[in-house]
Amino acid sequence: MPEGAAIFEAKEKLLSQLGWSENPFVKDLRVYDKESFIKYYCPFEAATILQRLAFDTKACMLLGPKGVGKTSALYYILFSLPPQEFSVVFFKEAPRNLYELAKEAGAVKEKSFFSKLFAFRKKEADISRKELAERIKASGKKTVFFLDEAHLADLDMHMEFKYLLDEVPNLRLVISALGKENFPDSLLQLVGENNIFHRSSFSKEEMTQIISHRLSAVGGRERHPFPPAFLQSIYTEQNLLTPRYVFDELNNYLASLALGKAKPTLVEEDLIVKSAIEYSQGGKGEEQEMLTKLHADWWVLLSPSQQRIMSILLAGEGLSLSEILEKTSFKQDTAFNALRQLEGRDKAEQERKPTVPFPLISVERIQVGKRPKNIYYINQKIKNLFTLH
Repeated sequence: MPEGAAIFEAKEKLLSQLGWSENPFVKDLRVYDKESFIKYYCPFEAATILQRLAFDTKACMLLGPKGVGKTSALYYILFSLPPQEFSVVFFKEAPRNLYELAKEAGAVKEKSFFSKLFAFRKKEADISRKELAERIKASGKKTVFFLDEAHLADLDMHMEFKYLLDEVPNLRLVISALGKENFPDSLLQLVGENNIFHRSSFSKEEMTQIISHRLSAVGGRERHPFPPAFLQSIYTEQNLLTPRYVFDELNNYLASLALGKAKPTLVEEDLIVKSAIEYSQGGKGEEQEMLTKLHADWWVLLSPSQQRIMSILLAGEGLSLSEILEKTSFKQDTAFNALRQLEGRDKAEQERKPTVPFPLISVERIQVGKRPKNIYYINQKIKNLFTLH
């Protein structure tokens, strides 16, 4: 199979095994697909602006550098407004004059073909601010103007928007811009400082929320298959400027998983990542199981030695004490004590950790020659908690 085709096959295998309907880390959301957009977009300031509009705030402004999602925020608000109450007009760029504004708003009647043909030398018809205001008032709904890249508008147009806001009680305005330096003070005062929102970068917590939201949208769970150490390593000051930079890192990591090239230091303790690598390399084929700690919130209460033994038993079949010692490099006393606790034979441990559903493992005694031998297994009901079907 050609190398290029193998890459795409490995990608599809990985997405299938993770249970994702598609790769969620696309940089540009599909604004022409409302349902998809709403599903993927994780709102921050947009949710607050939507609340303000619901309770009759006249105007809001979202400021920030390119790449922080200002345009996406505007579309989220637009898509979320109930059409029975609001009519919307989206200006992808600032209109150059009042006529362009009115035309975009649907307040100018289109001329017939013959009118245009015989009037091509005539000056373009004008419309007064009063006429435009009356037509917006007559709409019967609250009209929301979304003005993207508003910093590019000239002072005269900013003032036209300000005058319309003053004169039309059912008009609302949502603006995105790089900064507020080019806006007249009178418009800024009308918006109000409490309705001016700033987004310059994202915190680690916000970026993690965005990742989790995207994963949830495609059927994923938690932040798998990305180990916490990996996420922390990519949360650099530069990458936190925009989700696009983080998505690049995530997609590179997914490619490494699909091709079995993820760094061992990042996957050593992450069962789902190891399973993904095994699967992409052929592994257990269709029978490969993926593992997650999503339904075992008590996992963090286990000691490191308990977690290590549980991880080894979850990843394979039953193991003897000698095999566990070999895989963990534990001293015999350490392993034996952890096994005893996992079996639920330590009452003090059960009292210390009442939310842990001991016993987590069971032991089967088999005869090897003339000597008995203990084989340790994860209890099936416990194992089911970790299996991602």
